[in-house]
Amino acid sequence: MAAKKPAATKPSPHLRQIEQLRDTILGLRNKLEEEARQRKLQKQLAEEAKKARAKVTQQVEVLKKRGESLTKQLRGVIAEAEKKEKQVRDEAMTKVAELRKELALRTAEVKRKSAELSKLAKESAERARAIITEPAAPETPPAASEAPKPPES
Repeated sequence: MAAKKPAATKPSPHLRQIEQLRDTILGLRNKLEEEARQRKLQKQLAEEAKKARAKVTQQVEVLKKRGESLTKQLRGVIAEAEKKEKQVRDEAMTKVAELRKELALRTAEVKRKSAELSKLAKESAERARAIITEPAAPETPPAASEAPKPPES
């Protein structure tokens, strides 16, 4: 007997449907695995963002405290500088007042001396005028204690 060749059979619609379902299951499984990976990445990113936010918040707090400290120091330095400026200004005003008093005293002294010199100059001018305008007085004989001078040769 000769072996019979099976007749070409058409694939059954059920097998084709099963193959389509397998393909769909593989596609869904791949899609599910991809979504799981995406969720895992998003979760990691969220955790890292949370850590970064906490770190930034901590740094902001440190900077805020440092800024407050620097502000306090700056205000102290400014207050001290204003205090020193006021002290220097007061000292300068006191010195100016002293110098004005001294100037007034010296001005008064100069005026007094100028008046005195003016008076002396007038007296000197009057004496000079009196000497110049005074008639020539006869010469008086030399005193006994003085000996006449011998004529010069």
